[in-house]
Order: sequence, then C-alpha cells, then structure tokens
Amino acid sequence: MKKLIKLPEKFNFSATTTDHGWYLLPPFHHNDNRQTLSRVEELSTGKIVMLHIKQDNDKLIVETDDKKTLTSKESEEVIRKVTWMFRLDEDFSAFYKMCDDNGDMQKIVTESRGRLLRSPSIFEDIVKTILTTNTTWSRTISMTTHFVTLLGERYSDDSELFAFPTPEAVLRKDKHFLNDTVKLGYRSEYIYELAQNLCNGVYDLDALKKTEIPTEDIVHQMREIKGVGPYALSIILMLLGRYDFLPVDSEFKKHVKNKYFAGKLPPKKQLQQLYKEWGDYKFLAYWFDR
Repeated sequence: MKKLIKLPEKFNFSATTTDHGWYLLPPFHHNDNRQTLSRVEELSTGKIVMLHIKQDNDKLIVETDDKKTLTSKESEEVIRKVTWMFRLDEDFSAFYKMCDDNGDMQKIVTESRGRLLRSPSIFEDIVKTILTTNTTWSRTISMTTHFVTLLGERYSDDSELFAFPTPEAVLRKDKHFLNDTVKLGYRSEYIYELAQNLCNGVYDLDALKKTEIPTEDIVHQMREIKGVGPYALSIILMLLGRYDFLPVDSEFKKHVKNKYFAGKLPPKKQLQQLYKEWGDYKFLAYWFDR
C-alpha cells in the first residue's frame, strides 16, 4: 500500500518527528539518512503492518510492505492513525501569530515547527508517559523496549520487531510479570490497572480526542488514573493537543531559574505566571523556549 496525505501549508517532517523524544521509543524506528519514520502497527482487525512514513514536498507518503494487502477499511485506519500521530488536523495559526509577535520565537514560524509527534493510541501515550516519570531517559528506553518486545505482537515470524501491546495483551500476563520480567517496578501496578479499566469499559480514552470536550473534564479523568501526577498530566494533555498546562517539574524549574531568575528558584506561583501570556499555548511556549 502507498498512500499520499495532503500536508498543511506549514509542516516540517524532521522537526515534527524529532522535537519530541517518542521517535526514539519502540515501536517507532527512525532513519536519519532516509528521513523516514517507521513503526510496526497492529490494526483493529488484528493485522500487523510495518508503516514507512516520509515527506515528499506538500504530501506525506505512507507505505506498507507489499506482502500484506490491506482492505479499504484497514487503509483508512492507517491514514487516520498517521494523521493523528503528526497532528495534521491541528490548527497552529493562533500559536504562529503569537510567535510572530515574539522576537525570540519567530524561528518557530519560519521553520514550520510546533507539531510534536505522538502515538496512534492514547493508551500508548499514557504508558510511555508513566515510563518517563522519576527515571532517566535511558531507563525509559529500556523499559519501553522490554514492554514492547515481551508483550507486543511480532511483525512476522522472522522479525525481531513488535507492535505496541494492547491492553488485552497486558492482561494476559500479571503485575508480577510486569514487575519481575519486564522490570517496570512500581509502574507495573499503574499500567496493569489502566489496562484493566480500559478492558472493563471504565475509561473511553478515544473519546478524549474530541475537541469539544473541555480541558477540565479531561483533567478530571486523567487524575483518576494511578501514576498520572502533575508532570504526567501536562505531558498527556500536550499529547492530546491541549497546551494550557505547564509541567512544573525539575526540568522546568532548572530551565526557568537559570534563564529568568539568575539561578535562584522563585515561589511556585511566580513560576506558573512565566508563560501566562501564551494562554492556550503555554506548554508549547515553554517547550520551544527550553
């Protein structure tokens, strides 16, 4: 299968792919030389495909291996997922206008940046976010790799590549497997409970993609998920396209105290006022300021 997706007027494939670290986590695989992002994807029909995505002028090219023929419904699912991953339906014009009015941020507009890569599913984004909390980035890569290879579906019999596990795949094991074999530590309980609640219909994460849902309602639901504290909440909201929350974590404090407060940390209330003028785009302003 080879499909073309019309791109927005301002789009930067390389920046969208690499401005957020998800491209370094399986099942994503990034080829710098070929400017291609690939990933193994399990479709709703159960078919496992390898997606190869790259830019060609004003279009995004999405290819799958010729060995696996896709139905029209499966092809539509692939396009829908790629469109979500690259935020092709998001309107960044208001953010670009604010950047144009700020000398330090004008390069965001000239370089057509602002879009940050996300996963096809909110479940994957929440799991990966939980795996970034209270740890190093190298440990996050290790935990994600174990999680995918030990629980995900293999791309083909002779492949060492796997799709991201579904909630059902997580429940086929137990918390002890996640802790002892996948080595997720205390995060095992959080991820196992999340999978349980999704399979039991307690959460409907896909509903959170609806733009008409107030951010406050999403915040309320996210706070019910174990393992989602203030930092994780802000990251998940960003991945959902809600940029009005700031992650006042150690990285945030380190950045702002050195850039704006001569190395001295001010009160939290003062920290939260730093990007106030960016309104609905506070997170993006901080992200690119950093």
